[in-house]
Amino acid sequence: MINVMQLVQHFKVGGLEKMVFELRRKSIHNATTHVVALEESSQAWPELATLPNLCSLNKQAGIQPKVITQLVEYIDKHDIRIIHSHHIGPMLYAALAIVQRPHVKHVTTVHDAWYLQQWRMRLITWAICKFTNVNVVADAQAVAQEVAQKVHHQANDVVINGIDSVYFSPINQQFARYQLSLPQNVRLIGCGARVESGKGHQAMISQLHVLPNDIHLVFAGDGGLKADLMALAQTLGVAHRIHWLGRISKMQVFYSAIDVFCLFSEREGLPLALLEAMACNRPVVASDVGGVKEVVKPDAGIVLDKDDIEQLAPALLQAFELKENNIRGNNLGLVCSSLMAKRYDAIYQALCV
Repeated sequence: MINVMQLVQHFKVGGLEKMVFELRRKSIHNATTHVVALEESSQAWPELATLPNLCSLNKQAGIQPKVITQLVEYIDKHDIRIIHSHHIGPMLYAALAIVQRPHVKHVTTVHDAWYLQQWRMRLITWAICKFTNVNVVADAQAVAQEVAQKVHHQANDVVINGIDSVYFSPINQQFARYQLSLPQNVRLIGCGARVESGKGHQAMISQLHVLPNDIHLVFAGDGGLKADLMALAQTLGVAHRIHWLGRISKMQVFYSAIDVFCLFSEREGLPLALLEAMACNRPVVASDVGGVKEVVKPDAGIVLDKDDIEQLAPALLQAFELKENNIRGNNLGLVCSSLMAKRYDAIYQALCV
C-alpha cells in the first residue's frame, strides 16, 4: 500500500470534503491514507471523531511558515509518499513542503476554478505548475479548460467526482417525507447547499410566486443568508410554501422526499449534490456552470444559463415530467465513487513506480 496524505483546507461539511472522505473510503490505500486539514473547523462533521488518521494543523489566517514545518514533520513521521491536495491553499502548502521532501509526489485536484479570476491566485497556481512536479487533476473537462486558459497548464487527468451510489438510493417518498415532517399533498422542489451567496436560493424564492400553489420549496443546509432569505420570502408572500430543514445527516432521505432537485448556482466545479439527486432517481435543474453539462443529460434534467432567471420556473415545471425516467439506472456508471477511486489509485500507482 501507498501512504497517502489527503490535504484539505478544513473539515466543514461541503462537496469537496465529502469527495475526499469518499475517496479515502473506496481507495485500496484506505488503511494508509491520512486526511489532514490546514485549519481547525468549529463546524466539522461529528462523524469524523470516529475515523483514524485525521489531523488538523490549526493554521491561523494568513501565510503561516510553521505549517510547512508541520507538514514536513508529518511526512517523516508517517512515511507519506503522496500528498493529494485539494484547492489552492492546500496546493500551495503541499508544494512548499515537498521542496524539502522531493521524494514525495504531489497530486492536486482542481474542483472549481473560480478562484483563478483573481490574479494573485492565478500567479500562485501558475508558479506551482511551472516550477514543481505537480500532477494536476480536474474534476470536469470544463474545469480543465479553464485551468488551461488562465494558467496555461494542461491538466494531466480529468476524473469526475463520484458518490456512494449504494447509500444514495431512493426510498419510499411518503416515508421520507414523514421522517422530515414534510407535507404529503404538495409537489416539492429541493435544494441541498450551504445557505450562502451564489448558491441560487434567492433566485428560487423569487420565482416561487409564479409556480402553482401546490409547489413548495425545501432547503437543506445552513448558512449566513438564512435570515435574509426568510425575510425575502415574507415580503413576497411565499414563506408558507418554504420548508427550512437546516443541516440533515441522511441526505438520501431528503432526495427521496422531493420531486425535483434544483441547484441554480453562480459558480461550481462539479456539484456532488446533482450526482446524489440523480442516484436517488430525481430529475435536476441546474445552472450551466463548471462541469454541470458533463453530468446532467437530457433524460435526467435541464441546464440553464446562470443569468436566465426568467426560465427557471418553466424549467422546474418541465422537470416534473422527467420523474418517470430511469434517471438512476441511466446515470449510475457516471456517478459511482468506486470508479473515481480506481482512477485515483491508478494515478498514485503510476507516480510511485
